[in-house]
Amino acid sequence: MKQKKFKLHFFLPVIFITSLPYFAGCSSTHSKEHIDTIKTDLNSLHKDVDKVLGLDKPSSLIEE
Repeated sequence: MKQKKFKLHFFLPVIFITSLPYFAGCSSTHSKEHIDTIKTDLNSLHKDVDKVLGLDKPSSLIEE
């Protein structure tokens, strides 16, 4: 009986924590949108660094 309680108290929170991102709205489609946004931001950051170093044109993040 004690072992069953341990399993219940151990595995139930683990299952809850691992499923929390899905229930919070981070399904595969939503995650893809986040990844696309991060890629765009990193690309713009790269262009900004190149501009500071004098290697490229400014990115769209720079307001003129």
